[in-house]
Amino acid sequence: AAAQQPPPGGVVYVDHANHLTPLTLAYHATASRHLTTGRSDVIPPSTTVEIDSVYCPRCLTFCDAASASSGVCQKDNGGCKDCPVCFSPVSISIDENTSDPASTGRLVCHYLCGHCQWSSQECGVTSNADKLLEYTTSDDMDASSEKEAEKQRGIAIAGISSELELCLQQRMQEKNNVGDALMNSITKMWAEREQEEQRRKRMMISTTAPKGDIGSGGQSWSMDILEQSLLEKKKELDSPYTHDKEGSDPATDTIESNDTKDIPKNIPTPQQMAAQMTLTTTTPQSRSDLFPLPVTYRTRVSRRCRAELAEGRTGILIKPKLNPLEGDSSLRAGHGQWWKKDSSAVHVVPRVQLCRHGADPTSQKYASLLKVKNPTLNMIRLRLSGWSIPEEEKEEAPLIDPRELQNVLVDPFTETFVHGRLCAPTTAASLSPTDFFVLDPADDPFLDIGKAQEDDPSEVRDWDAMSTIGALGDGNTSQLRVVATHGDTAWVELVLCNAVSAEEISSSYLAVPLTMQIEVGNGSWEASLIKRRDLPEGEKDLVALNLVTLLR
Repeated sequence: AAAQQPPPGGVVYVDHANHLTPLTLAYHATASRHLTTGRSDVIPPSTTVEIDSVYCPRCLTFCDAASASSGVCQKDNGGCKDCPVCFSPVSISIDENTSDPASTGRLVCHYLCGHCQWSSQECGVTSNADKLLEYTTSDDMDASSEKEAEKQRGIAIAGISSELELCLQQRMQEKNNVGDALMNSITKMWAEREQEEQRRKRMMISTTAPKGDIGSGGQSWSMDILEQSLLEKKKELDSPYTHDKEGSDPATDTIESNDTKDIPKNIPTPQQMAAQMTLTTTTPQSRSDLFPLPVTYRTRVSRRCRAELAEGRTGILIKPKLNPLEGDSSLRAGHGQWWKKDSSAVHVVPRVQLCRHGADPTSQKYASLLKVKNPTLNMIRLRLSGWSIPEEEKEEAPLIDPRELQNVLVDPFTETFVHGRLCAPTTAASLSPTDFFVLDPADDPFLDIGKAQEDDPSEVRDWDAMSTIGALGDGNTSQLRVVATHGDTAWVELVLCNAVSAEEISSSYLAVPLTMQIEVGNGSWEASLIKRRDLPEGEKDLVALNLVTLLR
């Protein structure tokens, strides 16, 4: 396979905790002036997570978090089960018994995997289903009798399924008896040793004794004795197929061909063993020790912004509905309404993307074309500028924590991470703001079906990075310039001069901090629900959202 090409670059946003995140993983709380990342791999986290409900991924039954103490599906007759061999869903099947009808009946109820054809008959988990033979239907039965027979058959099947689940619990209990007995013996031994120690203290007998000496109450108090006891118990649980010959070296011994005839061919894999150890205390030795696996619940969580909570607001970013199917087209109403609240930033915040870019390593000049798009149904007035911080904060911390630039997530769908290096602070500070430009409400793509697709403006089609760099003189400085606007989209040119010194040029990405200043009020960015501050007439109320452009 061909090696994956590194991404040409990207644009990430900065949340209130200075974490870098793609816009698709960011949230914008109601009427908030900052962003919040929903990533769980950042420290400290920007959000709090609360479990609202759980659901079974097999049958989609759901319940609130308080009713999900078991952690596994508890639907009728024991809940859903997975195959212990291939981990596919299994179903309850009633088939003709071909093994021993005289002892177990003519019909047998068991778990059956439709993928690998594994059956719970291998582990002895079955139940007798001969009761169904009493409710057979015939052609001479009338409608009422046939309906009653079907009703009785349903009741009988429910009872047979309950017996199958009870058989499974009994078989697992039998497997756990050995481990429980070991744990009880260890607990009992420690209790006896503690009582012996207390008796010695009461009788003023020294607890120190020569090695190998036996006290009045039995063996001396020693960790060696405890370890020897644990080894003896462990030997009782060892696999009969693990050959541990006395005086042999496992690293050099080889198994002869005639020694493997008693080893079964169907020894469980490590994944199957690990799954079974969640049910039993003993390691399975063959497929006959594999039991059906219960299906664990999946959680539906709500997130809250930590910064909003610190200021006394609710800060709800996303809150799911109880029913996982609510919003699906299979229901009569509520199609597409998956959440009680969804404050994803992609619905509110203008999206900035990197269209084209180029670099001249000899002159340390970079040129890139940024695309800004309005996702809302209202007008937005904004501008881009360099990232400037107050003088009192410059001494406290850098623009971006260097640890944030070590692994920058640029594409959450392909999980692509890149390493960035911050451009020179003077370069970012010298970027003059662009003129304010207006983004019209977002166009509905479904209304344009069948229409001719509109091309980008000629200024955008003819823009070339190397031509832009070549037109710069030696005395030029970094700049931001609006190239063109069209409807809900604008294109901004970013030119950097002396962004990095010659000795710092490497394969990492150049991180250029920018600020997107969005006007609030006067009909601009009404979708954010941010109230305009009481400012003098003619002064704009700007919301500053920081972002970082990564150039390769």
